[in-house]
Amino acid sequence: MQGRVQRRIILLAVFTLVLAFAGDRPAAAQSGLPYWTEIVQGGAVPAPAWDGASAYHQGLFYVFGGLNGTYPNDEPVAHFSVFDVATSTWSDLSHHPGGPSARAEAMMWCVAEDDALIVSGGRGPFRRGLDLTHQDTFRFDPVQGWSEIAQNEAEIGRANRSTEAVAVRKKGTHKTVAYAFSGSSSTLPAFVNRPDGLQHNLVRYKNGWKEVTPGSSAPRARAHHPLIYAEGWNALFVYGGYTNDAVNGTGLFTPENYLGDLWRFDLETETWGQIVFTEAGGPGHRDNAKLIADEHNGRIWLFGGSQFDGTTLSDVWFFDLQTRTWTRVDTAMTGPAPAPRFGQFYFTRETDTAYELYLFGGATAEFAPVLLNDMWRLTIPFNGN
Repeated sequence: MQGRVQRRIILLAVFTLVLAFAGDRPAAAQSGLPYWTEIVQGGAVPAPAWDGASAYHQGLFYVFGGLNGTYPNDEPVAHFSVFDVATSTWSDLSHHPGGPSARAEAMMWCVAEDDALIVSGGRGPFRRGLDLTHQDTFRFDPVQGWSEIAQNEAEIGRANRSTEAVAVRKKGTHKTVAYAFSGSSSTLPAFVNRPDGLQHNLVRYKNGWKEVTPGSSAPRARAHHPLIYAEGWNALFVYGGYTNDAVNGTGLFTPENYLGDLWRFDLETETWGQIVFTEAGGPGHRDNAKLIADEHNGRIWLFGGSQFDGTTLSDVWFFDLQTRTWTRVDTAMTGPAPAPRFGQFYFTRETDTAYELYLFGGATAEFAPVLLNDMWRLTIPFNGN
């Protein structure tokens, strides 16, 4: 009898702890919906910035460059920092000499096999009447520091783009391959409608830049679009962005320049397939969105972005690849949430129980914004709705 009573007391205590823990979590988390958590940052927190480059590898989140203001004071920086996710602390790495010059929207990724970083391309400010683009490529080794990588003429041309849309594929133990699609390749006035203003190819980097020749029609050239890799599907996904006016031929920048299409590139067959153009009731036309591949539930998640009229968004959607429909979920989520923003540093990762999207910094608007250096995590539980 005494043993039975003791067991009941222990079970009651455990049940009470579970209830207490659940009470501290957002209601959205308890219901299986995604939820936001603001991360308290320590160490040398970087100054507010936007449109920089970021990469993640084994618990370390690297950020480089960006803009420290907006037009007409949108000056690029060369700040370089790393955030330890386990300790929530920043370390300043800007003291390493010989790295890339100040720039925005460079391509950056981690080389898993030797813990190195690659930074390539990027741009200076738009609206200066100058072509302020970069075509160089650098490697950062935690022990050796920065070194510039020699490139031939063809590689220089492929590196000449500014886009955060870099997806990393890990093939085996010693084969990190990075992919980039499209992106801006000029900062001259009306660059988006210049013949050379946008790249329109898919390139990959292993031991240098090489072009991928697809076996089907590629999406329209674009800039400020997300690109992600899904390992289980061995595919790339791209959504939206802004493009030139090849449809109406006026040379003007209109709402039609913003895209709302979702594409998949199959890396086995090297073919593009359009999943949906723009569905009524979906996220619609926008750039600067962020994507997460949810292989557990067969979904592509989307966060935020910005629209032609200057509206900055913080909504959360998922696209079901089976039903081919969009569902908005942030309207049902509870608890704190980040301010709308775009141009933020970010990374995604998969844990044992959820997918996570980390956001750092960004700008609340393109003109007269507030620049940010806060950090948030969006958690998407595996048992989500």
